[in-house]
Amino acid sequence: MRRRGIMRPDEPGGERRGRRWRLRILASIGGTLFGLLTSLYSAELREILEAYGRGFMDAGLPVAITAVVASVSGVVIYEYGFRRRHRGQVTEGEIEIRADALDGLIHDEDAVVGRSLRYLETRRFSEDLLVFLHGLGLDANDFRSYMAESRYHCIALTQYGFNASERGDAHYQPISLESHVQLLGYALRRIQQTYPRKRITLVGFSFGADMVGFLLEHAREVFDEIRLRKVVMLDPNVSNATTTISSRIAEMDSDHSIRDLIGILRSAKTAEEFRYRCDYLSKITSKNFAQVRRHARDVVERFRQRSFGPFLDAIGQLDATAEEGVRVVLSIDHETVFNAVARAAAERGLDVNHLESSGTDHFALLNPDFLKRRLEQPPSWA
Repeated sequence: MRRRGIMRPDEPGGERRGRRWRLRILASIGGTLFGLLTSLYSAELREILEAYGRGFMDAGLPVAITAVVASVSGVVIYEYGFRRRHRGQVTEGEIEIRADALDGLIHDEDAVVGRSLRYLETRRFSEDLLVFLHGLGLDANDFRSYMAESRYHCIALTQYGFNASERGDAHYQPISLESHVQLLGYALRRIQQTYPRKRITLVGFSFGADMVGFLLEHAREVFDEIRLRKVVMLDPNVSNATTTISSRIAEMDSDHSIRDLIGILRSAKTAEEFRYRCDYLSKITSKNFAQVRRHARDVVERFRQRSFGPFLDAIGQLDATAEEGVRVVLSIDHETVFNAVARAAAERGLDVNHLESSGTDHFALLNPDFLKRRLEQPPSWA
């Protein structure tokens, strides 16, 4: 399958490729003319002109070689300049949802075919591809700053219906958690088909981390179709004790409940956390809040127990699936459950060194410097 049929960037690809080819041709012609002009005044060429062609092969060959080398050099220099100029550029694109996405969907009322999943991408020459999954009501833009300076090829997906532009679009109605998970699996397959030689690292934040675990339940076969290098879970839910903000959103009757939104702000423990929550609420209230609320209710229902069992079951399965296992990073908001989670993990034979209590606020886990340290530097346990 051709790449453009799988993932479609939001740039005039044909125009852009045509413009690049025209510039390549101009660079080639320019290089050739440069080579010829350089050679025109060379001693060899003057000898050719004086001899009216005698000994052309002996003297003309260096001229031809000079012209060819100059031409190729022009193209190489252009390509080098082009790639350097576009290195780190974050581009937008979409994955069209086609009929083959229905293979795993179990809710017929979730009409998704013909719509699309939006994503951000930064292409780099890297064997590894990081795929970012955002938190409740957020979107791919939360990873944009890190993507611009990452050493890796990066793609950040936005879940179905979570773009601000889809807020008033009747074609993007709220869908079930199961359908969200199936669409995530669908997107991961398309990404791997587009970049078949790359190893994928899944980086999930908050509910985005939960979604990786839900793949085991609703789309397990996707792990047989992708090259999964590693899973990094940033503040996943481990039980109902960690779904505080999500539970408040799930209980809201509408997106106009100012009292409930203010209550979420009042529960902040520090001034920095308060600022993060203000930014968070500003983002989610710009979205289709019915979509946000539906997703919150479905996910909170999955964590209705206080037991860490389901979470650790998923960690164990993912750890056995990924080449380099799973890394779990918990924020200071979850430090009250960290010790209990670590003990339960050790009892199951999981490596507790792959669990980290970061000491930072929940939303600070999205900070580019924090992500760079966790994703690009060797961990202390390596």
